[in-house]
Amino acid sequence: MTRLAAAFCLALPLTVAAAPTVAETLRVALVLPGSITDGTFNSAAHRGIEEAKSKYDIEVSIRENTDFSEIPEALLGYAREGYDLIIGHGFQFAEPVLDIHTDYPDSWFVVNTAQVSAEPNVASFDNRWGDAGYIAGAVAALVSETGVLGHIGGIPVPVAEDYETGFERGAKRMRPDVRVLSAYVGSFSDIARGAEITTSLIEQGADVVTSTGNENVVGTIQAAQQAGVMAVGSAFDSYEMAPETIVTTALINMGVNIDLAVGQAIDGRLTPSVTVLGLEEGGIGLAPFRGRFETILSAEDRARIDALIEDIRTGKIDDLP
Repeated sequence: MTRLAAAFCLALPLTVAAAPTVAETLRVALVLPGSITDGTFNSAAHRGIEEAKSKYDIEVSIRENTDFSEIPEALLGYAREGYDLIIGHGFQFAEPVLDIHTDYPDSWFVVNTAQVSAEPNVASFDNRWGDAGYIAGAVAALVSETGVLGHIGGIPVPVAEDYETGFERGAKRMRPDVRVLSAYVGSFSDIARGAEITTSLIEQGADVVTSTGNENVVGTIQAAQQAGVMAVGSAFDSYEMAPETIVTTALINMGVNIDLAVGQAIDGRLTPSVTVLGLEEGGIGLAPFRGRFETILSAEDRARIDALIEDIRTGKIDDLP
């Protein structure tokens, strides 16, 4: 290389995308696909952001019931307003975020329940839904009298399918002869259809049901209540919604996702990366057995569930989704 060429190269500016910095008071937007009162996926996120508000110096805006078609404009609106951290709660936010993030380098975009990242300002936090489903299925199998279980999903997206697969495998681990009936609503918000499909599975013998999604989960709980069968909740501890029906809940601890995103954004540790949270990280768990279900499991069966959870935590289960 000639001296002139070398000097020219040294004079060129180095253009490396820099991660956004944030103001002293972090402005956080949480964009939800459903209602904060759905008793599951969106309720879990709402509780998480409320916990973050009490812990950190943040200003929060929440948008509920954001339809697929409304996601791009919702994200753009917050980005144009200069929000430091914009959290899209659901897999459906991944593609719209990737479409716009480079136009707003001063904002962080975080997607929950997806595995996507991009320089300089896109990160995601996901949970081990299959592990949670595995635990839920194990519990359901042990409390079932008919040996028939029902799984009702909203839309067959990856996290829902992982939960479904885990639910069946966990159930069969405890009772190899158990049958799992499964169906999808085709919507995250159709309460009536969720109830209708749940009732159909109950009529086929299911005496314990579980459901993933948004408001469609309310339909499942209502149908279980009406039929007098049991339910295992998912994502958000919804025991108070139906204390005579909900045995326990396979928790998806969205509060951990949100706490990590907010905390890392504040102290400058947030990076364009994918973080997957399981039992060890507190990203999933099992709610307590309460009320009439406090003693539904024998001491032996409760020990089996505790041992299963520990085996999942330590990586000893070889058929997790």
